Amino acid sequence: MLQRRSALTLARRVAYGDTYITGDKSPATPARRAPRVPQKTKFNSFYKNMSQIIPALIVSDKNLYNDFEELKDKFKKLEPFLGEFDNWVQIDITDGEFVASKTNISFEELSYFTNSANVEFHLMVVRLQQSIDKWIELKPKRIIFHIEAHESEDTQTIIKKCKLAQIEVGLVLNPETQFLKIKPWLEEIDSVVFMGVTPGYGGQEFIPETATKIKLLRYNHPNIKIEVDGGIRIENINQLKEAGADIFIIGSGIFKAPDIEQAISDFKTVLSK
Repeated sequence: MLQRRSALTLARRVAYGDTYITGDKSPATPARRAPRVPQKTKFNSFYKNMSQIIPALIVSDKNLYNDFEELKDKFKKLEPFLGEFDNWVQIDITDGEFVASKTNISFEELSYFTNSANVEFHLMVVRLQQSIDKWIELKPKRIIFHIEAHESEDTQTIIKKCKLAQIEVGLVLNPETQFLKIKPWLEEIDSVVFMGVTPGYGGQEFIPETATKIKLLRYNHPNIKIEVDGGIRIENINQLKEAGADIFIIGSGIFKAPDIEQAISDFKTVLSK
């Protein structure tokens, strides 16, 4: 019993941070009871029917041609199978500040993708409030951006502009970020995105603690759309579905597979079980 309680305490710390479970009753950090971590969420049957895979178009670290041509080439390889994803793709955009890498592509070039598919832009950038109007003009289906990169006032501005333009909007959390940070906006946004890896480049191993965070958010907010991005493999996708995720962003697992069509089929088969 003692070992079980210790494991539960650790899980709560992963998701909520020590402030909320240590019993610290100082005025600056009032103690709060952390929610129970469920072994199996009762919402699994509902979200099982909503599970969705979205392939991610990511510029490689050592691309041999310009970024637009690389993304276009990957899109062409994916195009025959877009129907398997309800015509959705995610495109990663980096600015060289929030993460080290930088995507060199113009808004005009990006319109090639928004005119051809349901695009989710994953914007790993700072000062998005200064350029959000240009992103909205591209008419993507969804824009997701990082809570760590923006002040509260700027976050509110970005969300409001996306909603007014009838574009879905989501907040992304890095692996080290506690999800309480996005609590003020949970009623306004369309999705919460958990990074399963450190953002900026593909091919990384999944960080296991991410599943605990997903489980806690699903248990306490059963109606929020939860995406998980990074490190998803055949071996862990069902674990993430059971935790409560309903959208799975997959890049390397598809594009680095020897046979893209077979990889897609394998993921969808496992997810349907």
